[in-house]
Amino acid sequence: MVAELYTPPPEEVSVARMVVDFDSNRVELYVSPLDYHRVKEMYGDSYVDVYAVAGACGDFPSDMKCLERSSLDERLKSYIVSRRYVGVDDISLCEDVICTDVRGAIRYIRRSKAPEEIDLITKASQISEKSIESVAESIRPGVTELDIAAMVESKARELGAEGFAFSTIVAIGENTSKPHHTPTRRAFTGSEPILIDFGVRVSGYVNDVTRMLLPHGIISKEYIDLVQIVDEARAKSITSIREGVQCKDVDAVARTMLKERGLSAFFIHGLGHGVGIDVHEEPRLSPNSKDALVHGDIVTIEPGIYFYGKYGVRLEDLVLVYRE
Repeated sequence: MVAELYTPPPEEVSVARMVVDFDSNRVELYVSPLDYHRVKEMYGDSYVDVYAVAGACGDFPSDMKCLERSSLDERLKSYIVSRRYVGVDDISLCEDVICTDVRGAIRYIRRSKAPEEIDLITKASQISEKSIESVAESIRPGVTELDIAAMVESKARELGAEGFAFSTIVAIGENTSKPHHTPTRRAFTGSEPILIDFGVRVSGYVNDVTRMLLPHGIISKEYIDLVQIVDEARAKSITSIREGVQCKDVDAVARTMLKERGLSAFFIHGLGHGVGIDVHEEPRLSPNSKDALVHGDIVTIEPGIYFYGKYGVRLEDLVLVYRE
């Protein structure tokens, strides 16, 4: 509902509470004073009331609705007991009323993306892809992982990204063997693989993509063969995706293929996960997943193999699940 407000660090907007009154269809948002006017601009409406929550409200501007933090919980408890149906995000408020935990239901509902959500995630994906492609053309020996991360992020901003889905991963050479590597001053010499794992945020929705950049004619045949194997695992997994398929079975497609090549021990994470408002949502595509794919799921497919201290390979795409 308020996807633009829910942006994980470092872009987090502090929402202290959100209350939905299902009797009157009204919404109350309690936010940090630092975010009050931005939230008002986005959501202030005849059915949305925005309040700034502060330690004391004595010196606040008259155009800002302020509520002292010490009285917030009591206000909300009073609100809850006087209504028949109300949604809250803090179970500690449920002392004198019957509460039903609907978080699982909401997570499930979030899985089936509406056309508008699909459009936003598609736009985010296009920005990420174009950013990586643009930067790849300008990488030269001497550029560092930190430099490349900055270049990709800058290009994404230029193309319309409003933020980033997670801390950008750029790994050169032996650092590709660490799935969640943090960019360093490790410089590109012109002969190593480069892994870029990147995602941007557009109107509250994110994407997630991983690409390998390989210098032409320099990378060893052994490494090229591994890239082709991982790419084949990615492609075969994607062909198995459709509504109703068990997520663990999709994971098994990639894992079985890698096992046949003697590489499954180096595939140390699940095949993928859902993407939407969060970069990691349900469902989980892993050996122990109990989820089945539903129409409207957007999931990552990201097989990877890692030889610590030597090199790694990961390729990642987003896939939209249809009924057919």
